[in-house]
Amino acid sequence: NMPSLKDDLVHALSDATAAGVCVVVTTQCHTGSVLLGHYATGQALIKAGAVSAGDMTLEATTAKLAYLLGRQDLTIDEIRNLMGVDLRGELTPKEQMPPPPLASSYEKAIFKKNRCRIF
Repeated sequence: NMPSLKDDLVHALSDATAAGVCVVVTTQCHTGSVLLGHYATGQALIKAGAVSAGDMTLEATTAKLAYLLGRQDLTIDEIRNLMGVDLRGELTPKEQMPPPPLASSYEKAIFKKNRCRIF
């Protein structure tokens, strides 16, 4: 987890995104995903311009970034947007992701209901 009290790191990431760097937040855990926006630290990262790798593995995130950055026809904003799009099965679409661990009963029920519709 990123320290929530380290504003200087968030400022450095904000400066990097302003300079055209694609900052992607990923996890080293074998299961789970990055849930930007659910907690204060994630909201600060979103404001800094970082994008979530979702449930992609570190290897998939690296390969996807290498592919997207290697294309000469994409802008940095298009690359940031495409990091959240499932191109080849590397990423679970947001609507199919389970709710966060501390989600409300309502969110869990909606997920359960929608998951049943998929199959």
